[in-house]
Amino acid sequence: MHQAPVIHGLIFDNGDILYDAAAWRRWLTKHLQGIGIAVSYDELVACWEQKLVDVYRGNAEYWERFHELLADLGVPETKTVELIELARSKGQQLQNRRQPMPGVGQTLKQLHELGIKLGVLSDTESGEAGVRQILAQLEIEAYFDAVIASRDIGTVKPAALAFELAVQRIGLPKSACGFVGHDIDELQGASECGLVAIAYNYHPQAPADFFLDHFGQLIDLVTVQPPGVASRPGATS
Repeated sequence: MHQAPVIHGLIFDNGDILYDAAAWRRWLTKHLQGIGIAVSYDELVACWEQKLVDVYRGNAEYWERFHELLADLGVPETKTVELIELARSKGQQLQNRRQPMPGVGQTLKQLHELGIKLGVLSDTESGEAGVRQILAQLEIEAYFDAVIASRDIGTVKPAALAFELAVQRIGLPKSACGFVGHDIDELQGASECGLVAIAYNYHPQAPADFFLDHFGQLIDLVTVQPPGVASRPGATS
C-alpha cells in the first residue's frame, strides 16, 4: 500500500471528472452506426480528440474540425450539413442538462473547507470564461482557486507546461499537488511532471498513484492514510 502523500492542492480535469462529458459522443457513435458508419465509441473518441488538439489551442474552429471528422469516418457529403445541425442541437440539449458527477459538490465543499487549494485544468475551445460557466451551472465554481483553459495558455494536457502553469496558478509546489484525471496520457503526464496522479472514472489501463472508487475518497486522501485508495479497484464508469 502506498503511503498517503501530503497533498495541499488538487487540480482537476473537467469533463468526465466533474461532470459526464461523454453523453454527446455516445449519442454520436450510436447515430453514426444507425446510418451505416462502422465506428466504435473508442475509435470515434480517438479520432475526434486528435482533431480537437488545435481547437483546444485556439488554432482551429470546432465545427470545421467536426466536418473533417465526418468526412474521415466516411459520412457522405450529402448528409454532412444535416448531421452537423443535428449534432449542434443535441449538444445544446445535453449541455443544458449538465449535472455534477456523484459526490462532486459535497466533496469539493469539504475540500474547500479543509483549506485544500483547488484548480481546474481544462482542454477546451471556450477559454476560462466558458469553463467557469460550466462550473457555475454545476454550482461548484466558488470552490475553485484557479481555472486554467488550454485555449488561453496555448497548450494542452499532457504537456508539462499545462500542469506547471496550473500549479503556479494555485500557488503550491508540484510535490504538494495532485491531479485528478481519467485519461492514460494525462495521468502519465501529471506523474512525469511531479504531481500525484489520482485516477477517477478512469481507463482500465490508466497509470496512477491512487485509484478512486468514488469521488468522496479524495477527503481521505488529503487528510489521513487511506485504507485502500491506493489499490486498483475495477474501473468506474
